[in-house]
Amino acid sequence: MFDMEKRNDFCIDLLDSSIAGKTFEFQVNDSVFEAIDGLIERGNIKSVVKCVSASQGVFRFSIHSEGTVIVPCDRCLADLELRIDTTDELDVKLGDEDLDDGDMITVNHEDGYLDVSQPIYEFIVLSMPISLVHEPGMCDPTMMEEFSKHRATRSGGEDAEDDETTSDEATDFAEDSDDSDSSDNENVDPRWEALKKLVDNNKN
Repeated sequence: MFDMEKRNDFCIDLLDSSIAGKTFEFQVNDSVFEAIDGLIERGNIKSVVKCVSASQGVFRFSIHSEGTVIVPCDRCLADLELRIDTTDELDVKLGDEDLDDGDMITVNHEDGYLDVSQPIYEFIVLSMPISLVHEPGMCDPTMMEEFSKHRATRSGGEDAEDDETTSDEATDFAEDSDDSDSSDNENVDPRWEALKKLVDNNKN
């Protein structure tokens, strides 16, 4: 969960003896998403939270969130509107300190108030697709054109570097070959050189 100050407008009193069966409604708007400062930039979500059960300091809530959110497109970075419709369960208990271990949220029994803004946000994010992109042909054309220019520029630069590297490698190879030949000539046994001359003379 995101570490943010408790929002009083999203708090549920767990010490309310009649909480079991109660339903709470919350509007998750731009101000909530801005305060969390996460993946979602803006949105308008209605969340209905129902306390399904409450027994000996342990609670189970059902959370249904429906509406739309705005996130950046992974392809063109322009605004992408996503439809949200998700129902999830949240387990909570009263304890000695505020704690979230992933499976259950613990609320300090001296406070007794559960802030549901963070779990609601988490459930919304988990309901979104992994790939956040517009439908084919719907991306911002200006952004896509800029990306194409950038890729073309980078591609050209890389080709030039490759050509330069290839040229340098060829030069180095030629120099190594020359050095190798020189080295071979220097290391030839004089007796073999004399034999080679003898053979050449016989041919003539």
